[in-house]
Amino acid sequence: MKRKKILITGFPHSGTSILKSKLGECPNLYECVYEESFVKEEHIAKEQGKEYILTKTPILPIDIRAGGIHFTRVPESRYYEYIIILVVRNPWNVFTSLIKDGKDPLNKFEVNQSQDYHIRLSEWLVASQFFLNAKQSKLEDVYTIKYEDFFTNNFENLYRLMDSIGLQYSENIFSEKTKNYIHAPGVNYDNIDPNDVSYAKNRLELRTWQINQPFQNMNGEVNIPEELNKLLTESDIVQELGYTDPRLTH
Repeated sequence: MKRKKILITGFPHSGTSILKSKLGECPNLYECVYEESFVKEEHIAKEQGKEYILTKTPILPIDIRAGGIHFTRVPESRYYEYIIILVVRNPWNVFTSLIKDGKDPLNKFEVNQSQDYHIRLSEWLVASQFFLNAKQSKLEDVYTIKYEDFFTNNFENLYRLMDSIGLQYSENIFSEKTKNYIHAPGVNYDNIDPNDVSYAKNRLELRTWQINQPFQNMNGEVNIPEELNKLLTESDIVQELGYTDPRLTH
Protein backbone atom coordinates (compact mmCIF):
# COMPACT_ATOMS: atom_id res chain seq x y z
CA MET A 1 0.00 0.00 0.00
CA LYS A 2 1.33 3.43 -0.96
CA ARG A 3 1.35 5.80 2.00
CA LYS A 4 -0.18 9.25 1.61
CA LYS A 5 2.12 11.94 2.96
CA ILE A 6 0.74 15.01 4.75
CA LEU A 7 2.61 18.25 5.45
CA ILE A 8 1.34 20.95 7.83
CA THR A 9 3.08 24.31 7.52
CA GLY A 10 2.60 28.05 7.91
CA PHE A 11 4.35 30.33 10.40
CA PRO A 12 5.59 29.86 14.00
CA HIS A 13 2.97 30.18 16.75
CA SER A 14 0.12 29.75 14.29
CA GLY A 15 -1.23 26.41 15.53
CA THR A 16 0.74 23.98 13.36
CA SER A 17 2.01 22.00 16.36
CA ILE A 18 -1.32 21.47 18.08
CA LEU A 19 -3.00 20.59 14.77
CA LYS A 20 -0.27 18.03 14.04
CA SER A 21 -0.68 16.55 17.50
CA LYS A 22 -4.45 16.24 17.18
CA LEU A 23 -4.34 14.69 13.72
CA GLY A 24 -1.71 12.37 15.14
CA GLU A 25 -4.46 10.74 17.20
CA CYS A 26 -6.18 9.45 14.05
CA PRO A 27 -5.72 5.66 14.03
CA ASN A 28 -4.92 5.39 10.30
CA LEU A 29 -2.15 8.01 10.46
CA TYR A 30 1.48 7.80 11.56
CA GLU A 31 2.79 11.04 13.10
CA CYS A 32 6.47 11.84 12.61
CA VAL A 33 7.63 12.76 16.09
CA TYR A 34 9.86 15.74 15.34
CA GLU A 35 9.44 18.72 13.05
CA GLU A 36 10.56 17.90 9.53
CA SER A 37 9.86 19.67 6.25
CA PHE A 38 9.31 16.37 4.43
CA VAL A 39 8.78 12.68 5.16
CA LYS A 40 12.08 10.82 5.30
CA GLU A 41 12.76 7.17 4.51
CA GLU A 42 13.31 6.48 8.20
CA HIS A 43 9.75 7.65 8.88
CA ILE A 44 8.36 5.32 6.22
CA ALA A 45 10.21 2.44 7.87
CA LYS A 46 8.42 3.18 11.16
CA GLU A 47 4.92 3.90 9.92
CA GLN A 48 3.47 0.60 11.21
CA GLY A 49 1.19 -0.04 8.23
CA LYS A 50 -0.74 3.21 8.58
CA GLU A 51 -2.39 4.72 5.51
CA TYR A 52 -1.07 8.25 6.10
CA ILE A 53 2.22 9.73 7.31
CA LEU A 54 2.13 13.22 8.85
CA THR A 55 4.95 15.71 9.30
CA LYS A 56 5.05 19.44 9.91
CA THR A 57 7.31 22.46 9.86
CA PRO A 58 6.26 25.87 11.23
CA ILE A 59 8.10 27.62 8.39
CA LEU A 60 7.32 27.28 4.68
CA PRO A 61 9.90 24.94 3.10
CA ILE A 62 12.29 26.82 0.81
CA ASP A 63 11.37 24.91 -2.33
CA ILE A 64 7.64 25.45 -1.75
CA ARG A 65 8.17 29.14 -1.11
CA ALA A 66 10.37 29.52 -4.19
CA GLY A 67 8.22 27.51 -6.58
CA GLY A 68 4.79 28.62 -5.42
CA ILE A 69 1.80 26.51 -4.51
CA HIS A 70 1.26 25.30 -8.09
CA PHE A 71 4.81 23.89 -8.16
CA THR A 72 3.78 21.36 -5.51
CA ARG A 73 1.52 19.73 -8.11
CA VAL A 74 4.33 19.35 -10.66
CA PRO A 75 5.91 15.84 -10.86
CA GLU A 76 9.42 17.29 -10.35
CA SER A 77 8.42 18.70 -6.97
CA ARG A 78 9.30 16.82 -3.77
CA TYR A 79 5.77 17.59 -2.61
CA TYR A 80 4.03 16.41 -5.78
CA GLU A 81 1.95 13.74 -4.05
CA TYR A 82 1.72 15.41 -0.65
CA ILE A 83 -1.46 16.53 1.01
CA ILE A 84 -0.61 20.07 2.16
CA ILE A 85 -2.33 21.89 5.02
CA LEU A 86 -1.55 25.59 5.44
CA VAL A 87 -2.39 27.37 8.70
CA VAL A 88 -2.60 31.08 9.48
CA ARG A 89 -3.43 32.91 12.72
CA ASN A 90 -4.33 36.44 13.74
CA PRO A 91 -0.97 38.30 13.62
CA TRP A 92 -1.69 40.33 16.75
CA ASN A 93 -1.80 37.04 18.67
CA VAL A 94 1.14 35.57 16.78
CA PHE A 95 3.44 38.48 17.58
CA THR A 96 2.24 38.74 21.15
CA SER A 97 3.40 35.14 21.56
CA LEU A 98 6.68 35.77 19.77
CA ILE A 99 7.80 38.75 21.84
CA LYS A 100 6.65 37.72 25.33
CA ASP A 101 9.31 36.51 27.72
CA GLY A 102 7.72 33.30 28.97
CA LYS A 103 7.46 34.20 32.65
CA ASP A 104 3.80 33.24 32.63
CA PRO A 105 3.72 29.64 31.34
CA LEU A 106 -0.04 29.71 30.82
CA ASN A 107 0.07 31.86 27.72
CA LYS A 108 3.57 33.17 27.09
CA PHE A 109 6.58 31.84 25.20
CA GLU A 110 10.23 32.12 26.06
CA VAL A 111 11.76 33.79 23.02
CA ASN A 112 14.63 36.09 22.18
CA GLN A 113 13.15 39.55 22.65
CA SER A 114 16.02 41.13 20.71
CA GLN A 115 14.74 39.46 17.56
CA ASP A 116 13.88 42.09 14.96
CA TYR A 117 10.12 41.97 14.53
CA HIS A 118 10.44 43.74 11.18
CA ILE A 119 12.14 40.63 9.81
CA ARG A 120 9.56 38.36 11.41
CA LEU A 121 6.74 40.50 10.02
CA SER A 122 8.17 40.14 6.52
CA GLU A 123 8.26 36.37 7.00
CA TRP A 124 4.69 36.32 8.30
CA LEU A 125 3.51 38.37 5.30
CA VAL A 126 5.20 35.94 2.88
CA ALA A 127 3.59 32.94 4.59
CA SER A 128 0.20 34.66 4.69
CA GLN A 129 0.31 35.65 1.02
CA PHE A 130 1.17 32.03 0.25
CA PHE A 131 -1.86 30.98 2.31
CA LEU A 132 -4.09 33.32 0.28
CA ASN A 133 -2.66 32.07 -3.01
CA ALA A 134 -3.25 28.48 -1.97
CA LYS A 135 -6.81 29.22 -0.89
CA GLN A 136 -7.57 30.88 -4.22
CA SER A 137 -5.89 28.10 -6.24
CA LYS A 138 -8.43 25.45 -5.24
CA LEU A 139 -5.81 22.79 -5.98
CA GLU A 140 -6.58 19.19 -5.11
CA ASP A 141 -5.13 18.02 -1.79
CA VAL A 142 -4.20 21.58 -0.75
CA TYR A 143 -6.11 22.76 2.32
CA THR A 144 -6.11 26.11 4.11
CA ILE A 145 -7.48 26.79 7.58
CA LYS A 146 -7.28 29.64 10.06
CA TYR A 147 -6.28 28.85 13.62
CA GLU A 148 -9.40 30.60 14.87
CA ASP A 149 -11.54 28.33 12.69
CA PHE A 150 -10.22 25.24 14.47
CA PHE A 151 -12.63 25.89 17.30
CA THR A 152 -15.82 27.27 15.73
CA ASN A 153 -19.10 25.33 15.78
CA ASN A 154 -17.70 22.48 17.88
CA PHE A 155 -14.67 21.95 15.62
CA GLU A 156 -16.84 21.63 12.51
CA ASN A 157 -14.05 22.82 10.18
CA LEU A 158 -11.56 20.29 11.52
CA TYR A 159 -14.04 17.44 11.19
CA ARG A 160 -14.62 18.52 7.59
CA LEU A 161 -10.87 18.66 6.99
CA MET A 162 -10.34 15.15 8.34
CA ASP A 163 -13.26 13.82 6.32
CA SER A 164 -11.93 15.42 3.13
CA ILE A 165 -8.51 13.82 3.61
CA GLY A 166 -9.88 10.44 4.66
CA LEU A 167 -8.67 10.33 8.25
CA GLN A 168 -10.34 8.13 10.83
CA TYR A 169 -11.21 9.64 14.19
CA SER A 170 -13.39 9.29 17.25
CA GLU A 171 -16.17 11.78 17.86
CA ASN A 172 -14.51 12.91 21.09
CA ILE A 173 -11.08 13.51 19.54
CA PHE A 174 -11.16 17.21 20.50
CA SER A 175 -12.41 16.71 24.05
CA GLU A 176 -10.14 13.87 25.13
CA LYS A 177 -6.42 13.26 24.85
CA THR A 178 -5.39 9.76 23.85
CA LYS A 179 -1.63 10.20 23.79
CA ASN A 180 1.18 12.33 25.16
CA TYR A 181 2.27 15.01 22.73
CA ILE A 182 5.98 15.11 22.00
CA HIS A 183 7.40 18.41 20.81
CA ALA A 184 11.19 18.26 20.82
CA PRO A 185 14.12 15.99 21.69
CA GLY A 186 15.98 16.33 24.97
CA VAL A 187 12.89 17.05 27.10
CA ASN A 188 11.86 14.84 30.00
CA TYR A 189 8.18 14.37 29.13
CA ASP A 190 7.49 12.25 32.20
CA ASN A 191 8.07 15.29 34.41
CA ILE A 192 5.31 17.38 32.84
CA ASP A 193 2.91 18.36 35.61
CA PRO A 194 -0.16 20.34 34.45
CA ASN A 195 -0.60 21.67 37.99
CA ASP A 196 2.93 22.96 38.38
CA VAL A 197 4.95 24.30 35.48
CA SER A 198 7.50 26.16 37.57
CA TYR A 199 9.99 23.46 36.56
CA ALA A 200 10.17 24.92 33.01
CA LYS A 201 13.81 25.88 32.63
CA ASN A 202 13.83 26.49 28.93
CA ARG A 203 11.61 27.01 25.93
CA LEU A 204 11.48 23.36 24.89
CA GLU A 205 10.11 22.25 28.24
CA LEU A 206 7.63 25.11 28.29
CA ARG A 207 6.42 24.38 24.76
CA THR A 208 6.05 20.70 25.63
CA TRP A 209 3.87 21.63 28.58
CA GLN A 210 1.79 24.02 26.49
CA ILE A 211 1.11 21.52 23.75
CA ASN A 212 -0.29 19.12 26.34
CA GLN A 213 -3.03 21.57 27.30
CA PRO A 214 -6.69 21.03 26.38
CA PHE A 215 -7.50 21.68 22.74
CA GLN A 216 -8.85 25.21 22.97
CA ASN A 217 -8.39 28.65 21.47
CA MET A 218 -5.34 30.20 23.16
CA ASN A 219 -5.74 33.66 21.65
CA GLY A 220 -5.66 36.00 24.60
CA GLU A 221 -4.29 39.35 25.69
CA VAL A 222 -2.54 41.33 22.95
CA ASN A 223 0.59 43.30 23.72
CA ILE A 224 2.77 44.43 20.82
CA PRO A 225 4.75 47.60 20.00
CA GLU A 226 2.70 50.43 18.56
CA GLU A 227 4.84 50.56 15.43
CA LEU A 228 4.11 46.90 14.73
CA ASN A 229 0.43 47.49 15.46
CA LYS A 230 0.41 50.25 12.85
CA LEU A 231 2.12 48.06 10.25
CA LEU A 232 -0.41 45.27 10.79
CA THR A 233 -3.36 47.65 10.66
CA GLU A 234 -2.19 49.09 7.33
CA SER A 235 -1.29 45.75 5.71
CA ASP A 236 -3.36 44.75 2.68
CA ILE A 237 -2.62 41.09 3.38
CA VAL A 238 -3.92 41.35 6.94
CA GLN A 239 -7.06 43.01 5.64
CA GLU A 240 -7.56 40.40 2.93
CA LEU A 241 -7.35 37.68 5.55
CA GLY A 242 -10.04 39.51 7.51
CA TYR A 243 -7.93 40.04 10.62
CA THR A 244 -8.15 43.07 12.90
CA ASP A 245 -6.73 44.05 16.27
CA PRO A 246 -8.67 41.90 18.79
CA ARG A 247 -8.56 44.76 21.27
CA LEU A 248 -10.97 46.72 19.07
CA THR A 249 -13.72 44.15 19.54
CA HIS A 250 -13.61 44.09 23.34
